[in-house]
This record gives sequence, structure tokens and C-alpha cells, in this order.
Amino acid sequence: MDIDNKYSSEAVMCFSRLFSRASRCNACHPGWRGYSHILLFPALLLASWPLIAAESGNTLLSEEGFLGDLPIILSASRLPQSPANAPVATTIIDREMIAASGFTEIPDLLRMAPGFIVNYQNGYVQAVGYHVLVDRFSRQMQVLVDGRSVYEPALGGVAWTDLPLTIDDIERIEVIRGPNASSYGANAFTSVINIITRNAVLDRGVMLKTNIGSDGLKEGFLRYGGSHKNLDYRVTTAYRENNGFDDRHDDMQVKLITLRGDYQLDVNDAFIVQLGHNSGSKGEDNVFDDIIPKHTKQTYSQFQQIKWTHTLSANQEYSLQFYHNQNKDINDYQSNPIPLLGGARVFSDERLTSDRWDIEFQNILEPTQSLRLVWGAGARKDEVNGPLFFNTDHTVDNNAYRVFSNVEYQLAARTLLNAGIMLENSDTGDTNVSPRASINYRFLANHTLRVSASRAYRDPFVFEENPDYRFPLPIPNNVLLFDSGAIDSEQITSCDIGYVGNFPRFHSTLDARLFYDKLDDLIAYDTTTFPAGLDGTAQFFANSNNARIKGFEISARYRADHGNGLNISYTHQNITGKDKTGSTNYADTGPSDMLNLLAMHHFGRGYTASLGYYYLSKMKELETKDIRSAQHRTDIRLARAFSTPGQDLRFALVVQNLFDNHENTRLRNNIDRRIYGSITVSIK
Repeated sequence: MDIDNKYSSEAVMCFSRLFSRASRCNACHPGWRGYSHILLFPALLLASWPLIAAESGNTLLSEEGFLGDLPIILSASRLPQSPANAPVATTIIDREMIAASGFTEIPDLLRMAPGFIVNYQNGYVQAVGYHVLVDRFSRQMQVLVDGRSVYEPALGGVAWTDLPLTIDDIERIEVIRGPNASSYGANAFTSVINIITRNAVLDRGVMLKTNIGSDGLKEGFLRYGGSHKNLDYRVTTAYRENNGFDDRHDDMQVKLITLRGDYQLDVNDAFIVQLGHNSGSKGEDNVFDDIIPKHTKQTYSQFQQIKWTHTLSANQEYSLQFYHNQNKDINDYQSNPIPLLGGARVFSDERLTSDRWDIEFQNILEPTQSLRLVWGAGARKDEVNGPLFFNTDHTVDNNAYRVFSNVEYQLAARTLLNAGIMLENSDTGDTNVSPRASINYRFLANHTLRVSASRAYRDPFVFEENPDYRFPLPIPNNVLLFDSGAIDSEQITSCDIGYVGNFPRFHSTLDARLFYDKLDDLIAYDTTTFPAGLDGTAQFFANSNNARIKGFEISARYRADHGNGLNISYTHQNITGKDKTGSTNYADTGPSDMLNLLAMHHFGRGYTASLGYYYLSKMKELETKDIRSAQHRTDIRLARAFSTPGQDLRFALVVQNLFDNHENTRLRNNIDRRIYGSITVSIK
């Protein structure tokens, strides 16, 4: 695959920085003080060498032995691959981990992936970031549900609580840790999260579940699955309610329903149809602005998705997918008295509706035994309507088109080449080319080194490209945020050195990654005195910032035959940022150290227990300039399962934040110790 000279030179520089900086000592280079942690990466590999030697001996195993117990991932290159063969580091959060975590919110599950930060804007608005977390929108990740992007095209980010999706319908989550625009285009900037739901055939019968506990938590779930001839189907309904955080007006009530049908037309043709609807009422306040009163807003979301797969042979298949997403916020209120206007009140209508239509064709084929490839094309149309945000009653559109290809080529018995490219054009981002290449070298049986480099882009969202936000009164100089002209796409050049080890004798796997990310043209607020706003200034979006992130991640997984397990990961990183506006100091937007641990134990007779520990060192508080102290969170879950002919019954008790570690933040989102009980009845 051809990659331009500029990209090649940047990749070479990227790797040289990794090696040269890792080798510098603190005494000779004070600027690298504290970065000697990077030496842990080779040290840990050296410490593992006796285990590697014990597993491998001196003989290379067959491909089956090499893969061992490694799972198959689908999201890294769009080709089914083991983590050792993938071009980018991947974490799988499986069904067992999801159940053992005791989490009731989907974004909390990502705490179990290396390098991920989870925070809360309020009780129902969650924010997720990889390495950094600037604000709640987290626009630099791609989030998919069964291959359907769930990012909102208006403001960016994911409205996690508004997803027509329950945790119990999730089979696993594939987390791609690194840029992946060559596979998924704009927004696959720093990482990709692909949530894969369960096949309908796995959920026959009736499932009833309820969660009741602290802070007004009341949840009820009903699922029914059945079949008719070649059709397997599942219907899930749910009601969710909680009171949010103390001292906040952020309660929520949500109702949702989803339908999935898997239809096998014949030997070669299969269809998957999915529908979903979510609606709710949510408390709104603003801890930063006394003008906004406590009030309630309404939210709605829905989607329709259909996918057809045609299998020509064991080595080739076609697929065609179409989906439509709609998100709607109805948020209007009468303001508190405004001193600037002599105590007058203002009616604010912040309704916002966004629609996305997307169609994509994909072809997977294997021309030779040493070559596999996938290629495809897609088109997307976004329509956004928000009079307060765009100063018009008309919709604002964004059209995008993409062509992509990824290749896996066996260069030699031990060496695998992955190469991919995405060509994408959009109204907000013009035309961008995102390449990626990696070499995976199996130096011993079950042990692989990976060297990779990639470039990715993040196109501006509709509001970033076309803002016209005005104070809701027909008065002069009421502009608060305006369109200063075209802005460019954000850009990341990334390189990493990775290791994937499989230890079948010890039921364990080890994954390590040394990375360097160069982020340029990051979009942020800037301020000008023209046109004059209410206070003589107004804001606009501009490509104001740059950042550099370097560090390492290491994670280990242990699974015993009898069901006991341990997942543990540690991330260390160093962030520097060029910030000409003063609005964002990237050095503080992510913690320098992250640790997560999930231990699971089966006692027999249906008794199980799990313990989760999640640590983040100090970082900037979400959407403020305040530095928040380090976070420590410990969760435990105890469960008992009973089985009778035709029926399964499970009781669980979950304690979150066991040691009641408070987070004293300006947002007042203090998570106290929370306890809830769960009862699940499954009737086959």
C-alpha cells in the first residue's frame, strides 16, 4: 500500500521518539523526570521471560497452537482476527466480566479497559475518554452498537442513557485502543468501542429482572425470545429510574423497547433486523449559572437497522447495511430573573433534533492462502435542527462518503502484514485519507510483537462547523458563539510497539503497548471582540491546540477452567499540550496513572463473588479548570444462582464505592456508598 513520503517520515520520527525517549535517564534529562516509568515496559517483558520460555520451549507451534485460547475479534480491521494478528491493541469485555462488574450503566463497563476514563456531568450524563477527557462530549472516539455509529451528529458525543439498549442484551464489547480511521473513518480518532449484542437464538424464553437500591434506583427488565421456522427473535423492554446525585436536580425516568430478528433465508443469505425506542424525563440544573432554574426536559431516541449478508463460499461474503438514528431533546424553560435585564425573565427553547441515515457495502474475500482483504464503500447523511444553536428554523445538513480497504498478508511463516486505508469526504471535513500499517512478528510460539503506525482525522461536528448561538432576546450584540469560517479536521499521527502473549498452561494472556500520539489542529473555543457579544466579546471554534501523549499500557487476564478469573491493567502516560487560548490545558486532561482490577471467584453450589478496583490519579475536573484529587473506587458483588427444570433464579447484592471515597468536585457529583439488590428469573 502506498503511503506518501511525508507520512512515512513522520512514522519514522514517531518510532525514533519512542526508543530515544525511553532510553533517556532522569539525571541527564530533567525534563523527563518521572518518565522512567516507561522502562517498566521492557522490564515487565523481561520478567515474563521464564514464563515465556516455559510455555514455548524452542519449537514453534502450529497456527492452532499459536492462537490457543485467544478470542476472535471483529472490529480491529473488519476481518476476523486473533488479538495477536490484529494491527492495533484490543481489549474484550466479555459477558462474564459484564455480569461480575455489577455496573448498571453501560459507560461504567469501560472502566475495565486500559487507559479509559469515566466521569459524570450529572446523574444521567456520562462522559468517556481514552487517555484524555476534555468535556462530556468526548468527540474523539467512535462508538458502535452492532456496527451502527451512535454518535450524535449535532454536538458530538454519546447520550449513553438515551441508547435503546440494556446491559443484559450485550454479549461483549470490543475496545480498540488506538486510532482506527482506516476501518471506521472520522471519529475513530483515538479509539473505537464496538458494543456487540447477543444473537436472538441465545435468549429463548422469558427473563424478568429487577434492581432496587440506593439513591432511588428502581429498574425493571422484561425479555422474551422465541423462534418461528427460520426466524429467531427477541423483544426487550425496560423501565429505569434513579434520583441522581445528592445536591443536584438530576433525577431520571427512562422507558425503552428493542426488537431483534435473525432470519436465515437460505444457506447463503441471512438478515438481521433491529429496532429500538427510548424516551424519558430528566432533571436539569446548572451548577455554573444561577440564571437557569431547576426544570425537567424530555428526551427521545429511536433507530432502525437492517443488515443482509450473502455468503458465496467459505472464503468470500458480501454484506449490505442500512440504519437510521434519531435523537431529540425538548428542553425549554423560563429563566430566573436576570440582573443585566433589570430582573426580567427570558424564555429559552433549547430543542434539538438530529437524524442520521447511513448505508454501507462490504466485501470480505481470501484470494490466496496468504492474503485476506476487506473493502467497501458507504454514504451518510446528517440532518440537524436546533434554532437556538444555529439561529435558523431550517435543518443544517452534513453529507459524507467513504471508501475503505484493509489487507492482511502473510509475509512469512512468522510475519504478518496488516495495511489499511480510508478515503473520506464530508461537508464539514473536506477530503481526508487515513492510512495504517503494522507488522506482527511471532518470535516464539504464542508470543507476538507488533509495530504499527497510523494517521487519523476527526471531522468537525455540525455545531462546530456552523455555530450561531445567541442570547434568546432580540437585542443588539446578542451573539455568544458565532461561525468564524471553515475549520479543519483534527489530526493524529500514532505509532506503537505492542506485545501479545498467550500462556495456555497458566490459563493467562498478557498484552502490553508502548505508544506515542501526536495530535494536531485540535478544535477548541477561541474569543474575539468582533462581532461584539453581550459583554463585548464572543466565542468561536478554531484549530487552536496541539497535544502529545506518550506512555505504556499493560494488561493481564487469567481464566481458570472452573470459572475463577482475574483481569488487571495499568496505564502510565505523559501528556503535554500547546494551548494558545488558555481554555484547555491538555497536560491536566488525563491522569498520569490508571489501574483497574476485576477478580471473580466461584465457590460452588451456585455462589459467586467478584471484586472491582478502579484508580485514577489526579486530573482536571470535567469541564472546569479545577484539579481533582485521585479517585479510588472499590465495588463488590455477591450472587447465588439456583436452577430447576425449566427455570433459573439468581440473587445478587452489589456494593459500589465500598469504602465511601468522596469526590469533592465543583460539580457536586459526590458518589456515596451505594447498595442495590438484584433478582433475575429466567424461564425457558
